[in-house]
Amino acid sequence: MKALPSLVSVALAGATLLALAPEAQANIKNPNDHPDYFAELEPHGNFVFWRRDYGLRNYRRYRDFGDPEFGVGFRATIELADPAFIPRLNNTVGISFGLDLTNCRYCYDDFTLWSPVTMQWNFFFTDQWSAFADLGVAIRSDGFYRDAWFDVIGMIGGRYHFNDDISLTMRIGYPFVSFGVSFFVG
Repeated sequence: MKALPSLVSVALAGATLLALAPEAQANIKNPNDHPDYFAELEPHGNFVFWRRDYGLRNYRRYRDFGDPEFGVGFRATIELADPAFIPRLNNTVGISFGLDLTNCRYCYDDFTLWSPVTMQWNFFFTDQWSAFADLGVAIRSDGFYRDAWFDVIGMIGGRYHFNDDISLTMRIGYPFVSFGVSFFVG
């Protein structure tokens, strides 16, 4: 009897995937079958579990994986190509830039300021689900750009679209894990 809830869960998950499969295939193979937008505006919360000091400071004695930073940020992505690199798929490319602020107990001003600029490649699978990858750089500073370093950024993420204008967004990668809400405008 203990296995019955697990079997029911697996059966429901399988049925859901089978039900969504034709819709997902139809949407991903139809370019422009996604919300029509010029820009995506995303306020979010950040978690930074790791970062590099590139040998410039000895952070190892203060910082490890158990000393995360938390904060808030804002990202704006401007659509550059629709459809993008694969013309037969439902995908777009945009340039993303923003500002993120996280706490830092050993920094000059007790916070870290991040200024990321990335290329974002979006894939729209269904009316409700899309995924993306971000690749770029960020200027990271302890405080107000007193000292600044360049960091490489690589993240993947997903969105659950409530409608054509609003989605719940999550991304994970280096250096951020973030959760936010995206507003599609234009």
